[in-house]
Amino acid sequence: MKIQITARHYHTTAHIQENLTENAERFARFNDSVQGVHFILDAGQGGVGRAEGIVKIRDKAVVAHAEEGTMGKAIEMMLEKLERQLKKENEKLKLHKSEPLSATLAAVAA
Repeated sequence: MKIQITARHYHTTAHIQENLTENAERFARFNDSVQGVHFILDAGQGGVGRAEGIVKIRDKAVVAHAEEGTMGKAIEMMLEKLERQLKKENEKLKLHKSEPLSATLAAVAA
């Protein structure tokens, strides 16, 4: 899995990079088909922290944004949103896979 971290108008510390890398690797637990993760951190005007995460899954991209007073809170919110979306995508796949074709055809015929 490819993990990319971009900082705009902001210098990331080794601790933040390590934390983001650990979380990106953890995303594979929620969805097996994660191909790459790109984090974009931006320190806006007035010290507002903006964090964006893009997770590439097969033919889709899951995106989450967060804007908070500090960069740490923005990163935390963005990671929570990504986690929720990945779980939701995984549930969609499970629902489609778990339903046998015969049951679907029987429901349509009735």
